[in-house]
Amino acid sequence: MRRSLVVSLALLAIVRSPAVAQTCLGLASFTHGNMQASGNGQFSDGMNRFGAGFTYGLPASVFAGAQISTTSFDGAPSSSLGIGANVGYQLSLGKAANIAVCPTASFEIGMGPDDDALGINVGFSLGTTMGSTPRMQIIPSAGLGLAYTKLKLDDGTTTTELSDTYGQARLGVGFIFNQQIAVRPSVDIPLGLDNSDPTFGLTVAYSFGSKPAPARRR
Repeated sequence: MRRSLVVSLALLAIVRSPAVAQTCLGLASFTHGNMQASGNGQFSDGMNRFGAGFTYGLPASVFAGAQISTTSFDGAPSSSLGIGANVGYQLSLGKAANIAVCPTASFEIGMGPDDDALGINVGFSLGTTMGSTPRMQIIPSAGLGLAYTKLKLDDGTTTTELSDTYGQARLGVGFIFNQQIAVRPSVDIPLGLDNSDPTFGLTVAYSFGSKPAPARRR
């Protein structure tokens, strides 16, 4: 029973990589720095996850990143290591271009003492800036995606493979300080997956690097 719970939690956690990007994900825009470093934690019943990531992107354009994470489960003797990557593209909607939309894709490979896992997620996210001042911005965001997970479990005598496909929704609110530091609490909600609980997370990101040159006037 305990082993089955750990397996179910692993299938959920493997696709929750610390993706970092632009306004569409509730984080600082690449307009003020084309690189972002981040750290995050995610917590649900029986599972804790901590990760770090790095992303490079262009303002209102393509972005891509990589991340590493460690996930521990209640009742499991050791934690698993995850390595992944993500890519996306930001678009602007509305007459005032104040709504950012990003199609995104990510994958992650999980490695543990007895387990090997694969997670793939494709979807989209949108965000908009509210209450903006030079020192602080508030960016609510929402996302919806389709996740595929596969887990291979070896207990020394038998090998078991499990896989699942399900929807995943994310809600978050980003707080951007001085256009460089982002703090975003969020909640991930699995859709169409039995015996699964929401995962609560907190991401902190710092933007740095070169800024795009201003357009020349003719």
